[in-house]
Order: sequence, then C-alpha cells, then structure tokens
Amino acid sequence: MAECVTAFFDIDGTLGWTDPVAREQMSDDKRKLSPVPSPVVADAIRRFVAAGNRAFICTGRSQLDIHPKMAALPFSGMACLAGAYVKVGDVVLRDVALPPEVLTCVDEVLLETGTGALLESACGSIDVRGGAAGTHQPSPGSVAEALELIPGRRAHKVVLPTPAARLVVERLAGVVDLSIMELELGNSEVGLRENCKSGAVRAILDYLGDAGTTYGFGDSENDLSLFEQVDVPVAMGNASPEVKAAAAMVTDTVGNDGVAKALAKLGLI
Repeated sequence: MAECVTAFFDIDGTLGWTDPVAREQMSDDKRKLSPVPSPVVADAIRRFVAAGNRAFICTGRSQLDIHPKMAALPFSGMACLAGAYVKVGDVVLRDVALPPEVLTCVDEVLLETGTGALLESACGSIDVRGGAAGTHQPSPGSVAEALELIPGRRAHKVVLPTPAARLVVERLAGVVDLSIMELELGNSEVGLRENCKSGAVRAILDYLGDAGTTYGFGDSENDLSLFEQVDVPVAMGNASPEVKAAAAMVTDTVGNDGVAKALAKLGLI
C-alpha cells in the first residue's frame, strides 16, 4: 500500500493567478476573492486526495476570501492569513490577531500619510480609506470604523502602501515584533512575526502526528518559511530566484499547470 503523504499549497501564483492590475478593476466582491485553479490543477488535487493523501491550503488570504471553487476542492484544512489562522477540518489550531496598539498605529499613519489600507481577518477583509490603492469607495474612514464591521473587532494583518507599512513597523520597533512583506503594486503586508507559514505548517504537522512525507508548493518569499517545514519543497516556474534556489524541485509555471505537472512527476497522481 502506498504511503499517505501530506502537501501544502500556496494559492496566488501556485494554484492559480489573477493579474493584479486587472484585479484592481474588478467589482469589490470579485476583487477580494482568490484566483480559481485551472481544470487541470483542480483535477490533480482531487486525484491526489483520492489516492489517500492530505492536501492543505497555505495562504496569506483570509479563509472567507478563498474563491468557492477553490474552497470546494477536498482540502483537509488551511493555514490562512500567513499563519495567523490555522485549522484542520473544523478544529482551529491558531487564531492570533494583531494587538490593539498595532491597529491604533496603523490608524495614525493612515491619517498622517493620507493613504488607505486593507484589514484582513478570519472573518474576511475590509478596505479602510479606499484601501491600499485609495480607490475602493465607499469604505470606512478609519481602522476603528472598519473594526466595527468585523465580528469580534479583530484583524490579523494589514496591507498598506509600502512607505506607510515601513512607518508602522519603525514606530512599533521594540514594542511589538512585526514582520513586513512586500507585495505587488507598491504595497506591503504587516503582521506579527510569529504568524508565518512555518509556524502554521508546524502546528498542522504536530496535530496530525504521522503526516508521511511532506511537500510544499510555492512561488514567493513568504513560501520560504513553508519550505523550511517540509521534506520536499517545490517551486513554481514563475517563482523568484530565491524560492527556486531553496527548492528541491522546480516545476512549470502556474499558467502551465505547474502543480499538476509536479504531482505527476513525483508519482503522487
């Protein structure tokens, strides 16, 4: 009988991709949703799980911002919000939100710089002052107002224009241990340093106990910490040079169904 293995899949740039410029032009409800996997990749995930293996999403996105067609695939659980929120089935393993002083600082920086932000939580995401692009209106005029619209008034990470993100991290240095990750379109995300894909994957593996050989699929800098926790890190063909250098295998690009090709080459489907 073949060994049961466990694989962790990043979403954007790995399981699917949406052009960020085109995404900004979408309606609000569609803009925040993750890309949809191609039929070939979706079928590969189904075949991988049908063979007795476990598949997990490992993404920076909120669980409620994962496209229904992606979420409908037979994943055993997900590590969301860059590791701030983790669950296996219905069991929540991690739920670590930003402390109030971070959100207060973000509010102050937005007011001073005249910029906006995207607050992301386990209950979805919401724009503040037009979002990081400043164009998504109507939206709350402050972080405090935005939190009123989020159940539990909690946010797990925030996306800001990079200069504003750096200012938040600088002001809270020595007070709160924050990380900053550059994204596309001149934006960066800010979150607690303890919330990372490495910690999320470790929490899942500890919960599972016997996970068999582990695989991780990714394309960007925040997937390097995912790679640290798996036996076989797989980089997409569209991955950054640093991610490719850290991988045991480099597959084809997301546009050419790289995940499906890697699973086939590894003999997992």
